[in-house]
Amino acid sequence: MNLYGQDMDESVTPLESGLAWTVDLASSREFVGKQALGARPPLRQLMGLLLLDRGVLRAHQSVETGHGGGEVTSGTFSPTLERSIALARIPAKVAPGEEVRVEVRERPLRARVVKPPFVRRGKVLV
Repeated sequence: MNLYGQDMDESVTPLESGLAWTVDLASSREFVGKQALGARPPLRQLMGLLLLDRGVLRAHQSVETGHGGGEVTSGTFSPTLERSIALARIPAKVAPGEEVRVEVRERPLRARVVKPPFVRRGKVLV
């Protein structure tokens, strides 16, 4: 679930918040903002991070990728996965499976980019 004010707000489009499924750009039906969404392809995406090193991911930590920088929007320790997870807004060119670096307490820690959700119906998906 997206957190308003962290994962999404007025400055972030549904396409950049992982909510593309909520807007139908392909149909002929018009809605407020359809032209604006179609005119500007998303430069960022909301993806999951699975921390590979020891630490805990938190909001507002910087993320460095091979395609530019990003930011953790929300993060915590997952008891189910027994490691830290997060949602992060990163460049749209970053693909699931790529390794990135997250700045945690002035140390760069390794994380793997994954497609949310992390767990569904008790089954680990990452």
